[in-house]
Amino acid sequence: MLRLYWADVSALDPEPEAYVLTDYRRKKLENQRLPDQRRQGIGAELLLRAALADAAPEFPWPPEIIAGLYGKPEWQIEGLYFSLSHSKNAAACAIADRPLGLDLQAPCLYSEMLARRFFAPEERQALFSSEDRDADFCRIWTMKESYLKALGTGLSTPLPSFSVFGDLNAAFWTHRVGAYAVALCVPGEKSIVPDAVIQKQLP
Repeated sequence: MLRLYWADVSALDPEPEAYVLTDYRRKKLENQRLPDQRRQGIGAELLLRAALADAAPEFPWPPEIIAGLYGKPEWQIEGLYFSLSHSKNAAACAIADRPLGLDLQAPCLYSEMLARRFFAPEERQALFSSEDRDADFCRIWTMKESYLKALGTGLSTPLPSFSVFGDLNAAFWTHRVGAYAVALCVPGEKSIVPDAVIQKQLP
């Protein structure tokens, strides 16, 4: 099982009191003062609730979520894994029966400075020969972020230290949902395709 949920979050109430949220999310929202940031986090969790209800309706909401060693949110629901992401006015949630990573990114412009700083030589070479550097820059960025999320190591693994086109023992799936680039990564697989890509209306 591998499902991707996404939604526009621009119309959400930014106040957490309007929703039944996990303690993990409420603590994160305490440090997020901007309404747009709050909408993003709330939207991601509402998608997680929908994903859990579809995949395992026997589990009550809200579950206990804790931050792992490098900050990755985790729960103790055997056989189910999730990953969250958000950008601008959109949020996304992926749920699967094996560890995974997800990244969502609003349209962005190619930056040679960022590519030189954060991309591996093989990735920079792919950009050099690209016919659409903006789109491919954004695609590679989401792939790299999804890989780090799948590993659960965050930025303790330097971005230039690996290439998404190299031998990573992981499979990627990239797509566009609306105007946003999205990447999924599952370690130990050769290829992946989501069972479903579901756009939700929130709340």
